[in-house]
Amino acid sequence: MNGIFEVRWHGRGGQGIVTASKILAIAAFNEGFVGVQSIPWIGAERRGAQIEAYNRISYAPILLHSQVYAPNAVIVVDQSILSENSSTTIRGLKKNGFLVLNAAHSNVLSSLRVPEGCSVYVVDATSICLELGLQVAGLEILAIPMLGAFAKATDLVSIKSLENAIKSFFEADSVKKNVDAILKAYWSTRKVHLKPEQYLSPIPPSKPVRIPEIHHWTDLPPVPTSTPSKGSIGKTGDWRTHKPVVDREKCSKCLFCWMYCPEAAINVDSDGFPEIDYDYCKGCGVCFNECPREAISMLVDEK
Repeated sequence: MNGIFEVRWHGRGGQGIVTASKILAIAAFNEGFVGVQSIPWIGAERRGAQIEAYNRISYAPILLHSQVYAPNAVIVVDQSILSENSSTTIRGLKKNGFLVLNAAHSNVLSSLRVPEGCSVYVVDATSICLELGLQVAGLEILAIPMLGAFAKATDLVSIKSLENAIKSFFEADSVKKNVDAILKAYWSTRKVHLKPEQYLSPIPPSKPVRIPEIHHWTDLPPVPTSTPSKGSIGKTGDWRTHKPVVDREKCSKCLFCWMYCPEAAINVDSDGFPEIDYDYCKGCGVCFNECPREAISMLVDEK
């Protein structure tokens, strides 16, 4: 490898993106790379919202500290993000780069467009997490098995280096489950070949937008507000990967879920039961965590 190898992660809050990025940096250092970086990009959103993370890996010290605009590899932890806007997800991906995708179904591949020369690898990280019970607060930690898929696709870090990084990062009782997830993903990751028309000219990387000078508070743009009935950025239920479902047999109508919902996406029906507005529910799992009767389940949302 010559120069700096740059990686961009795409996923949702709660799927372990930031943690996996840190583990990859540790593993790369264990592999002998001198320059390693792990940079999260989260914003102010909650679980379920799209987030990114970045890695840089080099045999020399790295002086650049910024987001990654022209990655050598893109790791997509949640395929719904690719379905929503594939051009944004693979923006700037270099020719002959790598796209590593968590895909349970092959139908997402038929509409995929990637830069010419790009290698595409897929793995069913969701099934691996469900099999091993690799979950936190009802959400699968999908980014951990994607580390194994990345190692298989790029051969940049070894399984041994990832295992040592896991051991240094997690408590002893969590190590085996995370290492098993990486191993399962490594051996089940496969390279896929797209049709010739699915390979396109590289999409130029986006460039930072210069912020105009502000001399007075009136120069500031209006701040958008969002309510469950009029979301300024659309129906945020599209962010959801898991959906809360209320079991009325267990529900005591305490309405803790209604009180704790950060999006006010829970209403009360005429019988006094909570009623979830799935147009705006992001699937953050707060209601699931707060329900004292365990009357709410987080189910995979088959959108």
